[in-house]
Amino acid sequence: MMKYKGYAAEVEYDESVGRLHGRVVNSGSYPIATFEATDVDGLRHEFHRSIDEYLVSCHEDGVEPRKPFSGKLNVRLGPDLHQRVSRLAAESGMSLNRWIRTALEERASQ
Repeated sequence: MMKYKGYAAEVEYDESVGRLHGRVVNSGSYPIATFEATDVDGLRHEFHRSIDEYLVSCHEDGVEPRKPFSGKLNVRLGPDLHQRVSRLAAESGMSLNRWIRTALEERASQ
């Protein structure tokens, strides 16, 4: 995983063409940038260039850039569910945040 200005990119190697391919993965349902190179230094340079060009383009067009996901999420549970999951977290010896994260990770991996 590569990171730049809060954006994160996953990298894959395509052996058939001998190239590294990257794409931004934390900016919504589609990547704001994709890039490629033959080596890690070149890929890092292309990643940075892609993000910088994206931000300049947004500024020039008067468009708000898609922000990277922060990892913070506010969820409204309602009092009853809040009480139940708090009790389950305590019984599991976890913080409520850790319990919810574990439950979401388990569900998302299915």
